[in-house]
Amino acid sequence: MRIAIVDDEEKERITLNQLLDDWADRNQLSISCVCFASGDDFLAFSSRGQYDIVFMDIYMKDTDGIETATKLRQTDPECCLIFLTSSREHMPKAFPCHAFDYLLKPLDERQLWQTLTDFLRTFSRKQPYINLPLGKQTVPILYSHLEYVFADSNYCMVQAQEQYRCRIPFGKIKSLLAEDERFCTINRGILVNLDFVDSMEDLVCLMKNGVSFPMNTKKKAELKQALITYRFNVRRKKLSRR
Repeated sequence: MRIAIVDDEEKERITLNQLLDDWADRNQLSISCVCFASGDDFLAFSSRGQYDIVFMDIYMKDTDGIETATKLRQTDPECCLIFLTSSREHMPKAFPCHAFDYLLKPLDERQLWQTLTDFLRTFSRKQPYINLPLGKQTVPILYSHLEYVFADSNYCMVQAQEQYRCRIPFGKIKSLLAEDERFCTINRGILVNLDFVDSMEDLVCLMKNGVSFPMNTKKKAELKQALITYRFNVRRKKLSRR
């Protein structure tokens, strides 16, 4: 789970980061926190869908949290936005940004953890995910973040926003993802998310990040057709929402 903290006070960033690490440890979750000292830095170095949660301080110098959040919503309407504020008087201005919650400073650990727990419940219902066993921990990975999986002896290499080496049979992952049209097995022990495929040419499946995989020779035409059909269905769904 990727989290951004946008706050111009270094002490506040450090405190929140530590609270989030404690929460993740208690819940056996893997998180990655990136801190930004200004709204401008956050907007300059962030992209759509990069973060699952964004903690945004409302009162900041230069570009404040409301303006930053408004610009964020123009490119990413789905991320969980949680405002941080030292006063309730700023809350009405933040309503149009569709925030998940508002947390008062100084942060209360119990309130923060309750907000995160509520988010996990909503998050789990809205988007399918797969739990990956990593030693004693279980890491939830959204289907939408999972780029590809390939077998590696008794392990599987799973590429998402990070790469994971999991002791889990390839067949089990394939079975868990079988009902989702995004995922396609292109060769023995190789499964890809078609959203991250750049092309399928000359028996090579090229991913958007530059990684390539060999395609099954006998199923070449079938695999190419699967990609064409999937992309057509994606475009049709987008048009139907307009």
